[in-house]
Amino acid sequence: MVLTQYPLHGDRMIKTSVLHQTHLLVPKEDRLNSPKSVSFRLREQECLSLIKQCRNMEEFKQTHCQILKGGMFWSSFCASNLLATCALADWGSMDYAYSILEKIDEPGSFQFNPMIRGHVQDMNPEEAILMYNQMLDMGTEPDGYTYPSLLKACARLPALEEGMKIHAYIQAWD
Repeated sequence: MVLTQYPLHGDRMIKTSVLHQTHLLVPKEDRLNSPKSVSFRLREQECLSLIKQCRNMEEFKQTHCQILKGGMFWSSFCASNLLATCALADWGSMDYAYSILEKIDEPGSFQFNPMIRGHVQDMNPEEAILMYNQMLDMGTEPDGYTYPSLLKACARLPALEEGMKIHAYIQAWD
């Protein structure tokens, strides 16, 4: 469990778990006399801070729950960071990352890229290529971050034909 220290009195510190930091997802209207967009951006940054504190799947799932309760999952920024952390962290889970991806309306390359990369990291190059094909089937355009992981997946298979198609797409894209 990740413990965060907060000053109490002078040198004394209190420790609180990530689980008890739901206040970070609640608007700070009384302290913040700024436009709603600035408040929203602060909440997104607080969301990212909570995600980065996770050290295992249990903490991650609890943070995911807090983000859902706080109404921040609909923020593309928060949902994308949840997905990327789950897919790419050493303690992450591709199955759980898929469950997050399924809840995102119209995922873009920012959501697909960590999924592809996560499959390559987990030594599942076939799944990485299937994810790429799903991305294309959904009408999502790949970007410069998509290709390195895909080419690595092709090299691991080896999938010369698929690699050549991707290479041709990269050349056409330039």
